Amino acid sequence: MVETYRVTITDEVWDDIYDIVAYLRRNVSETTAQNVRIGIINETRKLEKFPTGLPIVHEISSEDEVYRFALKWKYKIIFFVNEEDKTVEIIAITHSSQHPDRLKDLI
Repeated sequence: MVETYRVTITDEVWDDIYDIVAYLRRNVSETTAQNVRIGIINETRKLEKFPTGLPIVHEISSEDEVYRFALKWKYKIIFFVNEEDKTVEIIAITHSSQHPDRLKDLI
């Protein structure tokens, strides 16, 4: 049987989504902004199943805390899996072109 994890999105991550949508509205189109918003949110829902199968973010992970990411288009959804509670905490959504050293500011 496949275990299901509970996915949580922090207020900071909702701010990230808002910033992405606002940028796309200003610079691309309302349609693109809404499609990206829906796509990112749908991608977070997929983390309910097999979140530990996704790649590790080595720049911010340690032996004690392993951070992973899912990629949706050009956006990295960065998260932490708590196996004890069976939860996935999304900690940030960043553009994939962001320099890896900037990820250290997330934790």
